[in-house]
Amino acid sequence: MQKGWLSHSISHSIFPAILIIAAMAWPVPAQEARRNPSADYYNRGNERQKAGDLDGAIEDYTFAITFQKNFAQAWNNRGVIHYLRGDLDKAIADCGKALELQPDYAEAWNNRGNARFDKGDVDGAVGDFDRAIALNPRYAQAYHSRANARHMKKDLAGAISDYTRAIEIDDRFALSWHNRGTARKDKGELREAEADFDRAIKLDPNRAVTWAFRGLTLLMQGREAEAEKDFARALELDPDLKNSLNARIDQAKKERAAIH
Repeated sequence: MQKGWLSHSISHSIFPAILIIAAMAWPVPAQEARRNPSADYYNRGNERQKAGDLDGAIEDYTFAITFQKNFAQAWNNRGVIHYLRGDLDKAIADCGKALELQPDYAEAWNNRGNARFDKGDVDGAVGDFDRAIALNPRYAQAYHSRANARHMKKDLAGAISDYTRAIEIDDRFALSWHNRGTARKDKGELREAEADFDRAIKLDPNRAVTWAFRGLTLLMQGREAEAEKDFARALELDPDLKNSLNARIDQAKKERAAIH
């Protein structure tokens, strides 16, 4: 679930990057499975989620929970599906239940944090991301998520630090490069931002918003011909950006004029 790119300066992560489905199979002895089919429902829920059948996945995770109330992974996974369906309150509640059952569940802390962030509870989200990172100091997605929250709070130095840590752990994650570029752009570090957008484009050349943001960064440096090429590529990839991009271009020109 991705927010509109102009709602604020951060392009949010999409589901695979920020919310974690506990995807492992849950084996049980055959005789136990006959008494308690929760594992079968859970595993089928994972398969339905992968196939994009969100209604079916919720149904299966609900059955898994019905048969086994303390099934933390099923609560977490159902919370993720609620998030994907846009029901943030249910996502927060289900991930919270997973955490009651398993307080050291780093992925559930990250998942609840993202739901809280999208609901506007930025401080609560930061607290959840802090816990996820404390439990797993190499959790790149949690650093990325906390960086988004810090960026929202206009803590640009903190955001850049967290995006950098996420990149150190996983330098193939294009969105961390993109989002660090937006934070650097907002901080006025235009050359550094341009380099981040370059890297993001190499990793994911089909993300229209990265072309648009690099174009804005080039425009603010006075490199209008290069910027126009990036804007054209962004609109080629996503024509629906036209009105919002034009507004951003006007804003960038005003900011540049104020500086010079």
